[in-house]
Amino acid sequence: MVPRVSAALSTLRQQLRAMSFASSKTRVVSLLAAVGLAEAAAKLQSRQGAPPNFDWSTQVTPSIDLKALVPCYGSFKCGLLSVPLDYSRANGPNATIAVAVLPATDTANYKGSVLFNPGGPGGPGTQAILQLGPLLAPIIGPAYDIVGFDPRGTGFSLPSGFCFDTQDWATFEQTEIYSLESRVDVGYALARSEIVAAKCAETHLGTGSGSTVEEVGGGRFMDTSTAASDMLSIVRALGEDKLNYYGISYGTVIGQHFAAMYPDHVGLMLIDGITDAVNWRAANLTPELQDSDRVFNAFIDLCTKGGPTVCPIAEKTSKQTAARLERLLASLKAQPIAVYPHANGYHIVTYDELRAFIRTQIYAPLNGFPILAGVFAAVEARNVSALHDFGAANPGTGLAPWNPADQSLQLITCTDFPDLGSTTLDAAWKMVHDAIEVSRWFGSIMTRVPLQCIPWKIRPGNPYTGSFDVAEISGKILVASNTLDPITPLADAQTVVKRFPTASSALLEQNTIGHTITFQMGNCAAAAIGAFFQSGVLPTSGTLCQPDQLPFIGNVTEGIQSA
Repeated sequence: MVPRVSAALSTLRQQLRAMSFASSKTRVVSLLAAVGLAEAAAKLQSRQGAPPNFDWSTQVTPSIDLKALVPCYGSFKCGLLSVPLDYSRANGPNATIAVAVLPATDTANYKGSVLFNPGGPGGPGTQAILQLGPLLAPIIGPAYDIVGFDPRGTGFSLPSGFCFDTQDWATFEQTEIYSLESRVDVGYALARSEIVAAKCAETHLGTGSGSTVEEVGGGRFMDTSTAASDMLSIVRALGEDKLNYYGISYGTVIGQHFAAMYPDHVGLMLIDGITDAVNWRAANLTPELQDSDRVFNAFIDLCTKGGPTVCPIAEKTSKQTAARLERLLASLKAQPIAVYPHANGYHIVTYDELRAFIRTQIYAPLNGFPILAGVFAAVEARNVSALHDFGAANPGTGLAPWNPADQSLQLITCTDFPDLGSTTLDAAWKMVHDAIEVSRWFGSIMTRVPLQCIPWKIRPGNPYTGSFDVAEISGKILVASNTLDPITPLADAQTVVKRFPTASSALLEQNTIGHTITFQMGNCAAAAIGAFFQSGVLPTSGTLCQPDQLPFIGNVTEGIQSA
């Protein structure tokens, strides 16, 4: 392994250590976000505000090509691409797509560009690439430009995804409910969703016709099909014909749309942490939970194996560790913890909040599991000083004023989903119950995603309604997954890879836990991804890579099946 690649992998694995308790309280409607390192990097960047040396509103002008990129953020270049709001109305109003480029360093062997999407929906790719671009470059190869873009409704692209102003949203978020434990909870969640749906319709629904974005309705064109068309526009604006693409989590849904819509424009495509686009389009997210509890069980097993010196709640057996965990959760549910003084002045740690926190930490176990163990120990001891920063950063108040990430997630997701307006309270509660049957730990949390879309009023203007089975593609597609992923299961990757031509696609599996290979990447997986982008070589389909590290254990030569 080239030393530069090894250093990049090490940095990738360490990124989450920059996340404190304060930045780990994630809004429940962001449940499909890749809260592995991609979203972590994007969120860290966005919550601190964009770096101060570049102003998108004054230092770059929208254009119909990307030939005149301007210097930004040090070694990066930026541009704003003007595209039709509605691709079926070329003479209608325009949308603007923000693009940030990390230029290739090996210009003598230049291979073109690789577009990167960090997932979400809602993650601003221009900001994610600032941190991740230099780390991915040694793996992808120095002969590529790495391009981050903000899908419509996110980051610096227009129309923006704001439905509330920043302060109103921050206040409204305080009414959120994280875990749906009863019909009463479901009814309350639906009432909240009605308010969001009404506010977003007020801002983004429009009438479907007119000469301005507001008249037409910008929200009608914030869907995934339009994002796929925007990627083709970006590629063409860069003077290229084929899309090279690196998409993770929700970014894999965009990738599947692109391959189905534009098979003759596929170059080299890596989709990592697969959400099946068929299930996504049907708002059928319960299957995505099939491995969630197995990941949490791995936390218990690895904690036990590591012992109390690295995992303070570890007991002698996994059964005993699990029982200890059950006791501390039951204690918190019965009696929340008042934290005063607290980073925000005061705070109450609740069972509901801790359940949501658990979900965020199992996405990136190398860093998340130790953080989670420390919080469990603090809750068990009711250690107020150790909980001083827990839950300190409210997502709405922490987001930079330009970043609508928490709002645009709902805009994009619910516009993609079918009309769920006829769903009754009984049917909604059954949806939650069915999800809990699949995942005891996360079913009651994850069902907030489809439930928030029940009262949604905005429907997509040009949705892709065709098949995701692709008979022929012009390039190659590498489908990647960890063995146990809490929200994009290996089974989805195994299903999706079969929809692509056998000779032009392959499945890469890494024998570890966590969301996406990318942010738990070992040397074996890095070599396979590097060979794919640098030489166009697909691994043998079904290749199983071992990780380099496991949480609480450290360096390993074998993965979770031997842990």
